[in-house]
Amino acid sequence: MSPSAQTSEATPRWPAGAPYALCLTHDVDRIHKQAYHYLYYAVRGGSRALRVQARSLLHRLMGDEPYWNFDRIMALEDRLGVRSTVLFLDESTKSFDPRFMGRYDLGDRRLAQTIPALKRGGWEIGLHGSFYSFDDRALLAREKARLEDIVGDRVRSTRQHHLNLVRPRTFQHQRAIGLEVDSTLGAADRAWSEAPCLEPFEVDDSGMLELPITLMDIIGLSRPGVRRHAEMQLEAIASAGGLIVLDWHQRTFSPHEYPAEVAFYEAQITAAKRRGAWIATMAEICDHWHARGAAMQVQAP
Repeated sequence: MSPSAQTSEATPRWPAGAPYALCLTHDVDRIHKQAYHYLYYAVRGGSRALRVQARSLLHRLMGDEPYWNFDRIMALEDRLGVRSTVLFLDESTKSFDPRFMGRYDLGDRRLAQTIPALKRGGWEIGLHGSFYSFDDRALLAREKARLEDIVGDRVRSTRQHHLNLVRPRTFQHQRAIGLEVDSTLGAADRAWSEAPCLEPFEVDDSGMLELPITLMDIIGLSRPGVRRHAEMQLEAIASAGGLIVLDWHQRTFSPHEYPAEVAFYEAQITAAKRRGAWIATMAEICDHWHARGAAMQVQAP
């Protein structure tokens, strides 16, 4: 389907007839790199990974925390004139399970300054629901309330940690506590969606608007074949006038460890701006989609 055929002229899919939409999101899973992270990634990736982790550790010893990249994200997106949705995790599970090691506290002194600064700068603050919150409405509500206390405003957007969900209950829990738009479906095992949805949709009759993840940063973009395949996937969606949702974890913006991922992210924004695409946060897409639906109902005979 060509962009010109995506909708009627009276109700274009994207604002001002933009050829496609790009939604930028960042999951904040960790804010401090722990000793076991260096060991894990060094052992896992061979000699090249060992050099990368040694370089990362050297920068850490010089005062450059590899997982604290909020300033880098803000500087990059400010330079490119875009804003993203930053999703914060309030993991309350007390366990020595590796999935919970290195968790952070939303009450961290630096976060207490950074989250409001992001909000003031035009970034959207979203909730990254904790590991078990996908089927615990009370827990999810507590996490949302705590984040809203820090933000000083309503939190509308969410994505579940590890993409955990049970359908339709997870979406029903989210909507019941006042969340409006989710981005948990989509690329998980493959890290990109082989049959992407081109536009938002209401998921499972829950009242939640879903923005499926198109591409994650975990796929290994330093490998040319992987990068080319990812570029082809995104080009196919852009050519069809669809929605691209990038999930780039906050830790990935360390140039010492993830130069390919940083370069790819910037390249997608630059290309989108050159082609006149609409670059928006999750909440902005939610507002537009509901307004578009209302306009279509008015226009219906």
